[in-house]
Amino acid sequence: MRYIIFSDLHSNLEALNQFEKEIETIAYDKLVCLGDIVGYGADPNPCVEWVSKNTHISIAGNHDWAAVNKTDTTYFNSYALESCKWTREKLTKENKKFLDSLPLDHEEEGVYWVHASPFEPEAWHYVTSKAGGKRNFKNFETPICFVGHSHKPIILEQTPDGEVNDYFGDSWEIKTENRYIFNDGSLGQPRDGNTNPAFMIYDSEEKTVEVRRFEYDLAVAQKKILDNGLPSYLAERLARGR
Repeated sequence: MRYIIFSDLHSNLEALNQFEKEIETIAYDKLVCLGDIVGYGADPNPCVEWVSKNTHISIAGNHDWAAVNKTDTTYFNSYALESCKWTREKLTKENKKFLDSLPLDHEEEGVYWVHASPFEPEAWHYVTSKAGGKRNFKNFETPICFVGHSHKPIILEQTPDGEVNDYFGDSWEIKTENRYIFNDGSLGQPRDGNTNPAFMIYDSEEKTVEVRRFEYDLAVAQKKILDNGLPSYLAERLARGR
């Protein structure tokens, strides 16, 4: 089985349009969205509609549930909260229904899929380090887990003796004796210093994981954010990859 995995699209239609072109030449069996379809960006409706029509597995992100009043937003910073309120007003009834229907997690074919973390998924913890990996490996049983949420690609590997190591790289060969947490980065708002959107390809037969990145029309995405009266910081950070 070959999966294309993405998350944290955040209403960035320009990134999504280019992503659609990028995957046209990639053979795959399933397309997986690990949540945060909306929030921050200026095109929530077309992004939700595309995900609802094209993905085989879709998981709820905190911004998705926040947009339909399904999770607490008191911890949101001012930019996130303002964009959330704006998104609630813009979303169609049908798209709200889709976001409301998204599950918190999913398991199939030896993989656990979740937006934020296996440990207390609904609390939206970040998994960004070896320390976080040690806590989270205890909270799922499959050999492999894919997460998003942090907007930073990372590979966490647990050996049979329980040691956890973290890695950053464009490709990885899976060792059957080890367990893994893979973070796919972000399609719509990268925060690892690279402005190019990221997604992953997981081949369960070849036992490989690959990170792919691409350029997109960032300037148009920024202009839409500003034209819609959303915080200018949300446009600025796209150009910094932070």
